[in-house]
This record gives sequence, C-alpha cells and structure tokens, in this order.
Amino acid sequence: MIIRPYRSDDWEAVRIIYDLAKPDELRGLVPIDSVLPLAAHPEMLTLFKESEIVVAEVDGVAAGFAGNKGDSISWLFVHPSHRRKGIASSLVQALIDKLKNNITLNVAKNNFGARQLYERMGFVIEKEFEGKFNGHSCDVLTLRFEYTQK
Repeated sequence: MIIRPYRSDDWEAVRIIYDLAKPDELRGLVPIDSVLPLAAHPEMLTLFKESEIVVAEVDGVAAGFAGNKGDSISWLFVHPSHRRKGIASSLVQALIDKLKNNITLNVAKNNFGARQLYERMGFVIEKEFEGKFNGHSCDVLTLRFEYTQK
C-alpha cells in the first residue's frame, strides 16, 4: 500500500468509494435516501475541493482516501472490499504526520468502528453536539488529537 496525494484521475475511484461507504457511516442515523452520491451533493463537493486529499493505493487501485481542511480531518473513507486491512489507520497516520499539529474531526456518535479507530490512535472526545446531515438531526462527537513532537 502507498499513500499519495490525490490526482484528478482519482476522481472516479474516490467518488465510488464515497458512494459505497457513506451510507454505511450514516446507516440508522438518517433516512438512507438522504445520503446523496458525492457528485450530486453540492456541500460535500465544496468540502472536497477545499480539502487536501490523500489516496491509499493497493496494487495500483485506490482503496481509500482521507483529507484535511486546515487542522481538521474532513474525509476518511475506505472501499468496503478493503476494510479491516489497516488502510484507514494508515491514512489517519499520514494526516497526523503531515499536519504535525493538534487535529480535530467530527464523527457520528454511533459510528463505533470509526470511533474505535480514532481512539486507538490517540483521539479523545472534546465535545458532543446535535448535528445535521441533509436536514436530519444526528448525535456527533468532536474528537481531538494532541500532537506531541517526537
């Protein structure tokens, strides 16, 4: 696996990864029909364009991607067929190494898989709030990573 910067020719693979993974992230939180494909979701497209994206490539194929907007992790998605192989943790570690700063992110409170990953990597709960996704309320946690010079 290699972690590399996003290239414009990654768009189709990244779009597919998001479209397959986002419904899993929000399953049980919002009606599934409120989860739009990335290409049809203006707010998410804007966030994507404003973020610095990295791609995890396995055997020449994009298997996942992550991104940051400033010191906040804005994206982390892994293709369902590549989950549980260390890709997500490698992507998060790449962002930690790149940012070399305190980092925050928001995660759905009941997204236990993501929470376990982040907590295992040193993120702690900073606050809890009621968020909105396409007009639907959901419980959200802000997690924080305190960067220490190594």
